[in-house]
Amino acid sequence: MVNYQYFNNQQIMKIYLYLFLTVITLGLVGCKKDYLSLQPTDSQTKENFYKTKSQFQQAINGAYAPLQGLYNGSFWAMAEMRSDNTSYEYDPYDRASTNKEEIDEFRELNNNDIVESFFNASYVGVQRCNIILTRLPLAKLDSVATDTIAGQAHFLRAFNYFNLVRMFGDVPLVLIETNSVGDAFSQAHKAPAANVYNQIIADAKVAIAKLPRSYGVNAITDKGRVTKGTAETMLAEVYMTQKKFDLAIPLLRDIINSNIYKLNADYADNFDVSKENGPESIFEIQYIEGTNGLGSDFVDTFIPWDYYDTDITGYEIANGSPNGWNIPTQDLVNAYEDGDKRKDASLIDFTSNEYGIDLPFIKKYTGPKTQQQGVTPNNFPVYRYADVYLMLAECLNEQGFGSSDAFKYLNMVRQRAGLEPKSSGNSNPDLNVTTQEQFRAAIAHERQVELAFENHRWFDLLRTGKATEVMKAHAISERAYKNGSWQINSAAYSNIRLLFQYPLNQANLQH
Repeated sequence: MVNYQYFNNQQIMKIYLYLFLTVITLGLVGCKKDYLSLQPTDSQTKENFYKTKSQFQQAINGAYAPLQGLYNGSFWAMAEMRSDNTSYEYDPYDRASTNKEEIDEFRELNNNDIVESFFNASYVGVQRCNIILTRLPLAKLDSVATDTIAGQAHFLRAFNYFNLVRMFGDVPLVLIETNSVGDAFSQAHKAPAANVYNQIIADAKVAIAKLPRSYGVNAITDKGRVTKGTAETMLAEVYMTQKKFDLAIPLLRDIINSNIYKLNADYADNFDVSKENGPESIFEIQYIEGTNGLGSDFVDTFIPWDYYDTDITGYEIANGSPNGWNIPTQDLVNAYEDGDKRKDASLIDFTSNEYGIDLPFIKKYTGPKTQQQGVTPNNFPVYRYADVYLMLAECLNEQGFGSSDAFKYLNMVRQRAGLEPKSSGNSNPDLNVTTQEQFRAAIAHERQVELAFENHRWFDLLRTGKATEVMKAHAISERAYKNGSWQINSAAYSNIRLLFQYPLNQANLQH
């Protein structure tokens, strides 16, 4: 039982967000079937539970919960390690599990448990939204509560499907309530990706229509919930993925014109645990410090396994600990320009005790020192206002090179980083951008360093058509850098795939 008297209002919101069906959520990573049942526990049943506003608020909180497990457990492996941004530190003392190494090097099979956990957790989120959207019209709630709950459910269903379709392509499109996610898999076959995108767009439009710009007087206790701006950001990204840049532009301008958001003056404030859900935040995954099962473990997972000092973690890393993942690559380190303030806010320099090579690790998610793993309060940013600026700059450039607004939004992000603006006709060749293709490259570079370790890079490479080209070049640099310290698997990067394989266990449910 959580004792609420020790938490402030914002912390209580975080707890509420994950109490509903918490046991299921905590079992996401590594579980195959046990967590699939979504029946309410104890005396609660589907027949008597979905009746009141309070019950639906609990239910929608439960629909957010799988995202906590996703971002803690598998998302970063598939969205950052899959790209040229991050890799891993080889651990000769722990060879029991190589699933993340396989993802990093495009060697994973269809039984990879990290990939399967991502797939399963996403459908748990979809199923919880389906239950809410099926039951909500039958309840007698006031119109404001109905719209707010429905808007969140439509967004979360769309968000889960957006991640699924980008990772796997054709996937089952389940829109009705079923007894379990397993039942959904057995009843629904893969739908074409185009159909999945149509549903994502439909759900996002409903979310935009129903969600508030902000939660007003409840803004403190409701931090962490999605808003109209969140849904607009997602839909803009969907349109950009489909090359429909003209449809993304009005959504992005609407976000800017709402005057709800602004850039933090200091880039590092986006990752300061005392400044979470700040003015730049559009959507972030909520975590809370403590041994209540609601903490994040990014710092524990991302720190090199041979980092023996306690000045970052508060406790000593031991051989065999599950660390050394999502390690920034030299390609990323080299991408930062001289004087870029984001580098110091994003990376911590470290020379490996085991290998004697530079092995920087992620600074963004280092928080207060703790005495054990998995108890830190670091949130994970999904959408930030800087992303909106860069998205709009990209869209404007795709409509034709030379837009003054495109340069304006690009340079607003650069200015915050302490960098000189880019322009057409600049006397400095490093800052001179004279063609549409050069502007594309400028945006790609800015997104890589601005949004590093925030699960954007792989998706950016996919939607811009650069994944194969970039990853082939990355393979060469990785082999050159690492093979002097440890030998990369001979099959690494030999088959650069744009989609993950459909998980075997779920495929078996469809036969």
